[in-house]
Amino acid sequence: MTGGDRRHYTVIAFGDLNVDLVLSGMREAPKFGGEVLAEKLGMHAGGSTANAAACCAQLGMPTVLVTNVGDDSFGDFLLQEMQRYGVLTTHILRHNSLNTGITVSLSTPNDRAFVTHLGTIDSLTAADATEELLEQADHLHVGGYYLQAKLRPDLPTVFRRAHELGLTTSLDTGFDPAEEWDGGLMEALREVDVFFPNETEAAGITGHEEPQKALEALAGCCRVVALKVGMEGSMATADGEEHFAPGLKVPVVDTTGCGDAFDAGFLHEWLAAKHVEDCLRLGNACGALIATAPGNAAHLLANRGAQALLARQ
Repeated sequence: MTGGDRRHYTVIAFGDLNVDLVLSGMREAPKFGGEVLAEKLGMHAGGSTANAAACCAQLGMPTVLVTNVGDDSFGDFLLQEMQRYGVLTTHILRHNSLNTGITVSLSTPNDRAFVTHLGTIDSLTAADATEELLEQADHLHVGGYYLQAKLRPDLPTVFRRAHELGLTTSLDTGFDPAEEWDGGLMEALREVDVFFPNETEAAGITGHEEPQKALEALAGCCRVVALKVGMEGSMATADGEEHFAPGLKVPVVDTTGCGDAFDAGFLHEWLAAKHVEDCLRLGNACGALIATAPGNAAHLLANRGAQALLARQ
């Protein structure tokens, strides 16, 4: 890896940051024309990329978040939250013509659904990934792929340039609101080291509902595919071999952000050159721990909280 002591960050997190209004403690998601009751309401910093960044920082990896927020009270709140989690915010820019993005998360013990107003979420472009910034990091992680219409066409070039500068790369697409599951994804994946789909996303991308079949279809699209299968755990394909790590048993409060925490845990071990199964195990532990509290509970990962959970189970 080039750069030597110029590398100030372990991870550049490049993508979405928004306010999450989380309604949790529901038996099921509401249907149109109906109503359900939520036991709890919380406002948190959200967005796949920002969640992962907060978890990376709490795991001890110096992390800088590159994103945009509005010049509004929600933007103020998000900057404060990212700083509270230890994320470097020098590359979070303020927009005076766009509102800060917001997502309403409806969370049940088994799944979640989202309603999003994009606002600043869809304002990043490839120009925001400057060479000067990339030269300062070891790894580039991009989240919220399907929400980044302005970034998507040039993302393969961003990843390629990151590789040229000595960084490794990872991608978490999130759910595709249009359910088209393309947008140039396969071209981008050719420049990705670690791909982080969940079972729903993998089914949409490959057409295979069964996770094992979806994993097999994705094998070879990049160096490592780490597939999240909820409470069952996770599986991966790397170097022609498949790996599995079972989920951990915890009292589930809110599943929002669990997949993003998995990404951070996996990267923590992968960047330390640990075995893929070790990466899966810590990813599972991070995701499980986040599920025990509402919203972005990245603080639970501090002081080796996920490692302690693994040791107990």
